[in-house]
Amino acid sequence: MMKVYQSIFEYTPDALLLIDQAGRITLANAQAETLFGHDRSEMIDQPVEMLVPPRFSAQHAGHRAKFMVEAHSREMGAAVELFAQRKHGGEIPVDIMLSPMIVDGCHYTLCVVRDITERKAAQDERERQTAELRRLHTELELLANHDGLTGLYNWRAFYEHAGQMLKTAHRRQENAALLMLDLDYFKQVNDRFGHAEGDRVLQAVAATLKATARENDIVARHGGEEFVVAALGLTEPESLMAAERLRAAVAAIENMKAPVTISIGVATFAPQTHKHDASRVLAELLDQADQALYAAKNNGRDQVCHFNRLADLTQTCSRTSP
Repeated sequence: MMKVYQSIFEYTPDALLLIDQAGRITLANAQAETLFGHDRSEMIDQPVEMLVPPRFSAQHAGHRAKFMVEAHSREMGAAVELFAQRKHGGEIPVDIMLSPMIVDGCHYTLCVVRDITERKAAQDERERQTAELRRLHTELELLANHDGLTGLYNWRAFYEHAGQMLKTAHRRQENAALLMLDLDYFKQVNDRFGHAEGDRVLQAVAATLKATARENDIVARHGGEEFVVAALGLTEPESLMAAERLRAAVAAIENMKAPVTISIGVATFAPQTHKHDASRVLAELLDQADQALYAAKNNGRDQVCHFNRLADLTQTCSRTSP
C-alpha cells in the first residue's frame, strides 16, 4: 500500500512539495522537477523560497513563518495572483494548495503547485477583449451622440438632453432659455479660403461656445454653421446677457483668415403650473429662437435678438451690455 501512495505522490499531474516547519523542501515529485526545472536533489533541504520569484521572496518568508504558526488548509482558486520561479530565471503563473499534516509527530505542509499558464493567458485574453469591447462601446456611444467635426453634442443628443432640461425646469418651476446661433457670412469663408478653413472656423467657434457657456449648459451643433445652446434657470434678461457673452467671445476669436461673427436668436421658457409636453415646448422654443435668429440676420448680423421683443428691433437686436 505504501508503494501505491508513493506512486500517487510521484506521478500526480501537479507538482508536489513537502515542506518542514523550517521552510525546507523535504520531498518533491517528478512534476516538480518538470515545472521548476530543478532536479529534486537540487531542491531537497533547500528553503522553499528558492522557488519563489526574488521580488516576492522576502515577503514570502514572513507569510510562511506565520502560516507555520497558524497552519490551516488553503484551497486553490485564491483571488491573488501567484508566481513561481523556474531554475533558469523565468516566472510562471501558478495556483497553490496548502495542506498541513503531521508525519511521525513532525509538522509538515503539503504544497500542491499547478501551472496555470494557459488558463492565465486565456483569462488575460478575455480581459483584453472585454477592455477592447468597452473601448469600442465608448467610441460608438461618443459617435452616436457627438458631432464628428466639433465634438459637441449632435442634434439627436441635444434634443434628448434639452427635453430632459425642460422637464426639470417645469418640475422646479424655473426658467429655461434656448439660443440659436448662426455664423455670419460663413459661405464666403468656404468660397474664399476653402472648406478646410471653414472646418477650422467651425471647430474654433464650437470650442469657444463650450468654454464660454456654463458647465451645465447644453451646447450642440445644429447642422452646417448653426449651433444651439439650452440653459436652465435663465430669465429673459439673463438669457440676453448669456447670448451676448457668447457673441462677444466668438467675435474675439483670433488667428482666422477672416473675422468671425455670429448672430443669435433667443427664446425663454417661463415656469408653467399646468402640465405640458416637453417635446412640444422644445419645438415651440426652437421655432421662436429661429424666428429671432432670422431677425438678427436681417437687422445686420453680429447681434442678439429675443423672440419676445421682435416688435422693437431697435432695442432688442443690439449688443447689450452684460
